[in-house]
Amino acid sequence: MKIDKRIDKIVSLKALFCALLVLFLLFAAAEFTLRNFTSFGDTLNNLEYYASLSFSEEELKTAIKAREDLASLGEKIVGVPGTLVYRYKKARTDSFSFNSFGFRGDEPQKKEKNEYRIGVFGDSRIVGVYLAEKNTIPFVLRKRLEKEFPGRKITVYNIGIEGSDLQREISFAEFEGERLELDMAVFYAGGNDINYSFERGNADYQPFTEDDRLYQNLIENLASDKKKPFLQRSAVVKVIKESLSSDFIHNFAPSKKEEMFVPLIPEYEARADEFVAKFKARTKKASDDLAEKGIKSVFFFSPLLQLKKPLSEMEQNLLFKNEMTIPGVYSYVLRCSNGISESEDPLIFMQTSVFDGHTETMFYDSVHFTPAASRIAGNDMANRLIPLLKKYFDQQKD
Repeated sequence: MKIDKRIDKIVSLKALFCALLVLFLLFAAAEFTLRNFTSFGDTLNNLEYYASLSFSEEELKTAIKAREDLASLGEKIVGVPGTLVYRYKKARTDSFSFNSFGFRGDEPQKKEKNEYRIGVFGDSRIVGVYLAEKNTIPFVLRKRLEKEFPGRKITVYNIGIEGSDLQREISFAEFEGERLELDMAVFYAGGNDINYSFERGNADYQPFTEDDRLYQNLIENLASDKKKPFLQRSAVVKVIKESLSSDFIHNFAPSKKEEMFVPLIPEYEARADEFVAKFKARTKKASDDLAEKGIKSVFFFSPLLQLKKPLSEMEQNLLFKNEMTIPGVYSYVLRCSNGISESEDPLIFMQTSVFDGHTETMFYDSVHFTPAASRIAGNDMANRLIPLLKKYFDQQKD
């Protein structure tokens, strides 16, 4: 009898061992397949998971390569001592070329006689961290202006830097605008400004010191990712985690829409109102200061996920996920953005409705644009600037 029980235990242990072995082999096979034969790859920053749902196969390959090229640079953003200016180190990869001024593009040359120069200042949505250059907003703008004004040389600089906000954009324009011989400075702001305001208030930044840690981790360094524990790096674990999260939100959040969005407490209502006042003051001061240097200023308030109508199913899930992660951010974004409007002085254009009517996904990760969305935003920018330039060029003729 004891022998039978012992045999049963051995058989059970063998069965358990075989089951664990089968599970391990299935896990290993899934990991190998995800990393080598699917668009999910290593799922670093969840790029493959989300972008694969809204990018074409070619666009996704470009995005993955661009991210890897940026990550290969390591510490890629540096501050200019005594200023708010921070920019890319001069470097070149297959996907990007950063010049000595610290922004994406070839080295600026001496300005030609009939040349009109525009600097487009912004964050990762302007630099196009995951996009081929042809899909960036500045590139789309330049192509439209070249077509509209064939007899004039138009130069558009892509002065976008990851994590930048309006204060840093203005500082860059004031610091380098004359050396770049700009005629117009276009500022693309709103998203990061509101996020930073929500997180830490509406601080007027003090000049950076040597010990300041600059925001530059939007593209995570691949080397540091490899040092994480295996389960944190596992494509299987990350894909399951994101899938379960999306499924949970998809199945449960929509049925409780009224309960999803947390109303603002008085402290954050006051902070949002302060944001509006400071944003207006900053644009007005920058417009006046740059005008003294002969540079015309134009401000674009960028599109936001919280304002798009209608949202795609994926965008709706992202909206709910954001609110679950950061309660109150939805109401805060609405209060801040509703306080800003188009104006003549300073010249502000609102792009908050530019994606309205597009049922497909425009914000693939709740912040960044799909290639199609970037082209839409670039063409809208061109539509707003072309009448201004026509008027200016006509005045020059007279």
